[in-house]
Amino acid sequence: MMFRAAILCLLAIILSGCASTKFQVLEINSLASKSAGKGQFSGLESLAKRERVVKPFDDLDGTIKVKSATSGEAIIDSVSNPLRSVERVNIMFLHGIGWVENRENAPLANNFIQGLAKAYNLETDEKAVSSLCGRDQTDENVQLENHIYIKQKNPKIYQTLPGSSLSLDRLACMDRQVLKVKDDLEYVIYRVFWDEIFWDSLQVAFVGQDDGLDAESLPASLRRSVNRTLKDKLVNFGFSDAVMYLGPAGAEIRNATRGAMCSAALDAAGYSLKDQGPAVDFETICSTASRTSIDVDPFAFVTESLGSKVAYDIMRDAMTDGKDTVHDSIIRGTQVFMLANQIPLLSLSDLGEGEPFRRSDYSDNQRPTIVAFSEINDFLTYELVPFYEQLYRKSQQSQRNTINIGDADDREYIVDLLGFNIIDMRVEFAPAMIPLVNQFVDPLFAHNGHVRQPEVMEYILCGADGKKPKFDGCRVTPERSKRPQK
Repeated sequence: MMFRAAILCLLAIILSGCASTKFQVLEINSLASKSAGKGQFSGLESLAKRERVVKPFDDLDGTIKVKSATSGEAIIDSVSNPLRSVERVNIMFLHGIGWVENRENAPLANNFIQGLAKAYNLETDEKAVSSLCGRDQTDENVQLENHIYIKQKNPKIYQTLPGSSLSLDRLACMDRQVLKVKDDLEYVIYRVFWDEIFWDSLQVAFVGQDDGLDAESLPASLRRSVNRTLKDKLVNFGFSDAVMYLGPAGAEIRNATRGAMCSAALDAAGYSLKDQGPAVDFETICSTASRTSIDVDPFAFVTESLGSKVAYDIMRDAMTDGKDTVHDSIIRGTQVFMLANQIPLLSLSDLGEGEPFRRSDYSDNQRPTIVAFSEINDFLTYELVPFYEQLYRKSQQSQRNTINIGDADDREYIVDLLGFNIIDMRVEFAPAMIPLVNQFVDPLFAHNGHVRQPEVMEYILCGADGKKPKFDGCRVTPERSKRPQK
């Protein structure tokens, strides 16, 4: 028996390289397509080509830091003059559940920024940005002037035990990073962090007594190490975010993001974060943005996990409230790239007996496009097109007797109600966790490994026509051309 076990172990080591999974696009599916299983969309580069009007603002902030660059090396600015005559896309990056500002993990949007650079055959440092909001990536104790805090006008009070309460003042921190990939093309990434603020203000009072940060705390210290780590990552710092968002505190996360959008719009127009800050309340900054004539380069969204639901809720509200604000100017015609969304699951909390589902007031050419990337083996991801097909198939219709998902007119009817163009990208890339056991792949990598796939970045930047990226007219260097030739 021992000899047999040794042989099996040896074979597992030798054959472990066979357990990897090659990247595949299994299907692209558009709700607006005349038939299921087909679809196409344009990528971020197409947004950069939009016609825009630029007014002559002064360089209010200057350059804080520029990484010295040689040919083939990406340049990352913490602050950049918004008036340079280059094509630019502003990207709001929203994170998901978990402890994001953790110095032991990859920084928020770090893999995304590296993926952007590599798509253009450029290189960045392994740590391209700081783990903390508005800090220097090489020395995170150094604060930069590329960030701003979004806060409440007055502290929000939440009741807990009789005669006891918790207060919430600050809501989020947003910083700004600029990645120049060509002489005439750059991406501005606005990272929005709310994780530590809400943890310190609210969550720690409920579940902090059971986290494993203190090696001697009970009962966490009694758990086996792997179980202790999993409880922290998945539950204490993970699922607690989603539970909190589905309650009253979720409104404050949305307000934080709305305020960040207003601040980013002003910054993109030349009124820098430095001059706005160091902290602004979301009502005042949004009032300022809505009263200001802002002509900026287009905005797009990249969202992870729970961040997809946050963006979706904000957009649906803006598209149905009958008001025209700075949020509408950002949302109209934009693209939202959702990585591992849980919108179908989390939308169960939206069930209600009161106001009916509101129809979008956006015209056809104003619709934003949602592109949802879903690794087929991710436990937490739900595709969107099958969700809406199922929801309408199972729901009693007040305006139509039946919904035939195979009918082009009915599919278009659903798109009109939602106000979104919705496209699913069903992909597979997660490797097997155990050599020779291909029936179980790494669920964590399936959930958070999207932007580490060069092919995913090609689709995000260039768009798709069927299962293939639209390389024609796109300035990225295709992944296949980077591979050594045999």
